[in-house]
Amino acid sequence: MRRPAPLLLALSAPLAFAAAVASCSPRTAPAAEVTQAASATAAPSAPPDPAASGPSAAPAASAAPAASAAPADASAAPADTSAAPAAGAAPDPAAPADAGPLPKVKVANIGMHIGGGPHDDFTKEPIKRSVAPHFDEFRRCFALAEDPTKGGDFGIDLRIERDGGKAEVRKPRTALKGKAFTQCVVGVFERIDFLKPRKGPTVVSYSLRFTP
Repeated sequence: MRRPAPLLLALSAPLAFAAAVASCSPRTAPAAEVTQAASATAAPSAPPDPAASGPSAAPAASAAPAASAAPADASAAPADTSAAPAAGAAPDPAAPADAGPLPKVKVANIGMHIGGGPHDDFTKEPIKRSVAPHFDEFRRCFALAEDPTKGGDFGIDLRIERDGGKAEVRKPRTALKGKAFTQCVVGVFERIDFLKPRKGPTVVSYSLRFTP
């Protein structure tokens, strides 16, 4: 048999040894990959930045504009004039004023004549009771007389229906001057609700005396 040449044996021996070692040793990861994996597992997660969650991080659009929060101008609201009296409106002379003290004048009934009779107190009583509660209104009317220092009488005719109620007022007469005074007294008589007369429809001549 022919022997191999000594030179070939010398060259092939190291190669065979290296191949045998490589096939028996486990494969190891490159150093660079090991370093990256270790740093990824060991590094803690970074805490959130407190500055990023503060008030300055809120979007500008969420804040209401200052102009929209301002209250409406009160001067733009229309003024309520429903309670204001009409300019230049004159008071009704037929209605006595309720405000202020009563004039210093005495009012009394000085006569009551029942048309066709009888003239007894029983027949006059419902008429007297109907007029008496309004004497203070007659006193207020006296403030409208032209000369409130001078007294006088006031007469008027009243027709009262069978069931009473508002009377028909006729023929006011007085020596006291003042158209507003006369209208006021007539207006008081027109507003009186008379009690039912004793003898059906009744005509009464009624007289008042004003004494300052």
